[in-house]
Amino acid sequence: MAAELDQTQPLTADEIHNGIQNMKADLSSRIEAWGATLKPEDFERSWTGRSLNKQKRQEVCGIFQTVVDDTYQLAVENKSRLSEADQKQIDDRNLFIQSLGYKNNIVDTQMGFNCRLR
Repeated sequence: MAAELDQTQPLTADEIHNGIQNMKADLSSRIEAWGATLKPEDFERSWTGRSLNKQKRQEVCGIFQTVVDDTYQLAVENKSRLSEADQKQIDDRNLFIQSLGYKNNIVDTQMGFNCRLR
């Protein structure tokens, strides 16, 4: 029987690293699964070539938002195990999102459009 984790113990560097890796893997798998469903009619012509239609762009942004929401919820659940500085980041959701590497809460999807995270 595994020992229960004491919720008052500070998060270890390994736990934080694993959490970030899990977030990245979750994001990648969701984007890949979404991409596998694309059809020719999901694109529209623009002066720069073909781009995703509005609905598909919103779906991509929704994937990023869901992963950030899930990560934020996990951080909130483990808030008591975080350092005081990290707890302050959780108190400010925008600061938390930026700590994930999204400057000004903007995701560069590398698909020709950006998403704003809330």
